Amino acid sequence: MRAMSLHLKLTFLYTGVLALILLVFGSLVYFFLERNLAAETDRAVVRIAEDLLRNTKIVETLSLRQIVLPNVDVFATPNTYIQVVDRYGLVAGQSVNLGGQSMPLSEETLRQVARGVGFYETVMSGSQSLRIYNQPLILDNQVIGVLQVGRSLGPIYSALTRLRFLLLFGSGITLLCTATLSWFMAGQALKPIDRITEAAAAIQQARDLTRRISYIGPRDEVGRLAETFNRMLERLHRAYRELEEAGAVQRRFVSDASHELRTPLTTIRGNVELLKKMGDTDPETRAEALGDIAGEAERMSRLVADLLALARADAGFTPAMGPVDLGALLEEISRQAGILAGDVEFAADGAAALQGTLVNGNTDYLKQLFLILLDNAFLYTGPGGVVRIEGRQRDGWAEVAVCDSGSGIAEEDLPKIFDRFYRADKCRQSSGTGLGLAIARWIVAQHGGAINVESRLGEGSTFTVRLPLA
Repeated sequence: MRAMSLHLKLTFLYTGVLALILLVFGSLVYFFLERNLAAETDRAVVRIAEDLLRNTKIVETLSLRQIVLPNVDVFATPNTYIQVVDRYGLVAGQSVNLGGQSMPLSEETLRQVARGVGFYETVMSGSQSLRIYNQPLILDNQVIGVLQVGRSLGPIYSALTRLRFLLLFGSGITLLCTATLSWFMAGQALKPIDRITEAAAAIQQARDLTRRISYIGPRDEVGRLAETFNRMLERLHRAYRELEEAGAVQRRFVSDASHELRTPLTTIRGNVELLKKMGDTDPETRAEALGDIAGEAERMSRLVADLLALARADAGFTPAMGPVDLGALLEEISRQAGILAGDVEFAADGAAALQGTLVNGNTDYLKQLFLILLDNAFLYTGPGGVVRIEGRQRDGWAEVAVCDSGSGIAEEDLPKIFDRFYRADKCRQSSGTGLGLAIARWIVAQHGGAINVESRLGEGSTFTVRLPLA
């Protein structure tokens, strides 16, 4: 079943609310007018009865006193009838407009008259309804008759019938006009939303997240909706772009990893085939082949370890942090680095400036960070070159610089050296995996720091790590 549109719902809502208001208002008008007309009729017949009684005379004879009423026709009107009945129910007098007919008088009416108190009743006389006021006539504390003043309710019923027609007809016309106006107003109010919907559908069909909702108008609910929708599109576009970039990086990562793993595997497989064919006939060649296999296996181990480290980084791994004495850590690293230096002159005196300096970090990862930088410095600095560590505090930061006098990095390579598997052309034949600096950058980011490099080709490089003080 197709759902009712919001346009139609709003039209029904507006029309329904007005219909309820008209129903309540019309019912109240009808109720109060009916009560007012009934009360006015009762007051009118009572006034006539009171006027008649004020003009009534008592005539005394030798032995009798008799009530003499005035001419009742003076008080009668076309819709008002007057009748005098004695206590036995016989008509003693009536207004001419009754035409010789009598107003209804029941035994129950006579019994109530005998109590001596006036009262109202509504009776049917032929085809018309009469509102009658019965006023007892009392002489010497005895009820001798009853004065009846009646008024036809026909005019009231006719007025109420016309009122009902006017209320129903007027309400119907009003509801029809309201429904038409509500349909138009709801359409105007929903038109900006329709445009937003059409624009969203066009964006979905074209799959173009660069498009935006064009809205010109006040910053009302619809304006805020368009603004929110545009902000959502901007976030989706940015997320989609980041996802595409991440996908491209991931594909490049897999491709580079496959390439890096294929080379040592090919070397290992080739040496194994050589050993199978040669056997023990040439011990020197056999030793060289085994050395190649061991070297490539070690290289693969380093590559797999680096890949696992980056995989953990991509998975959102966060190392446990705590206070680390950066000076003590650099002293320990310097002792290990002295062994790796080989023919390169290594100086760590500059790190003494950080003794007792605390940073919030992870000891193992910080150690890995500085060993990566030192290993690269030793790798690309020839025999007789110099590698040194310098430390200092500046503006709430601890800075550690690893400087070398090696081959340096070309200016066009500097923006890319922290990318995974990236190595400058002149370094492609080195034993590195191309992942060390990518891991170093991740470690620095996890510690809330920054890493940058300054280098000139043939003049050496300086990698500077900045870490916030604890």
